[in-house]
Amino acid sequence: MKVYIFREVLNELISYFLLGDLHTLKNYKDLNQLPDNLAKSFTTTDIGDNVVAEGIVIPLANIVNYPYTIIFNLSDDTPILLHKENDLQVRQCSYILKIESGKVYLYSWRALENFTNDTIEAIRNKPSIELENGWYKVEILGGQTKQPSLENSNICYMEPTLEFIFTRIPKQQECTADIYHSYELHSDEY
Repeated sequence: MKVYIFREVLNELISYFLLGDLHTLKNYKDLNQLPDNLAKSFTTTDIGDNVVAEGIVIPLANIVNYPYTIIFNLSDDTPILLHKENDLQVRQCSYILKIESGKVYLYSWRALENFTNDTIEAIRNKPSIELENGWYKVEILGGQTKQPSLENSNICYMEPTLEFIFTRIPKQQECTADIYHSYELHSDEY
C-alpha cells in the first residue's frame, strides 16, 4: 500500500502539527544537550529554525481545531487533494526530512513541552508510517476531501485534510519551503 489514510486526527487544542522521525529529533536533542522542554528552546532561540532547515522536523502552523483526515502518500499517482471532487487550499513544496528509525510520525506541539522517552512512547499511537531510512523531499497539500461518514458510509461530507507526499532523494538537499507558512484551512462542515 502506498497511500495511508488516518481519520479524525486531532491537534490537541494547539494550533500546530509536527512531522518527523522521533528518533532523529531525540538524537538531535541529545547531541546538542537540549533540555526536555524543546518547545521553549524552539521558540526562544534559533534551534527551531535549525531543526527545520536540517530536516529533523517539519512544522505546520495555524492548524485550526478540527478533526482532520491525514494522508501519507508514497505513490506516483495524482495526489488525492488534487482530485476534482476535493478542495485544495494550501500547497507547499520543498521541505526535507531525515529518517533514521524507519518511521515518520505526525504529532502535536505538546510533545515538545516535555520531550522524554516516555513522551516518545506515548506518541507511538499517533498517525505514522514506516519509511526506509534516508532523506526525503516532502510536499504538503491542505484542503478538504470528500469522506464517508463514520456512522453511515452512504453519507459523505468534506473533511479538512492534510496530505504529505514523500519522495526519496539520494542525499540531503536544501530546505527551500516557507517554514512559517500557514496551514489554516477553511472547513465547510465545522
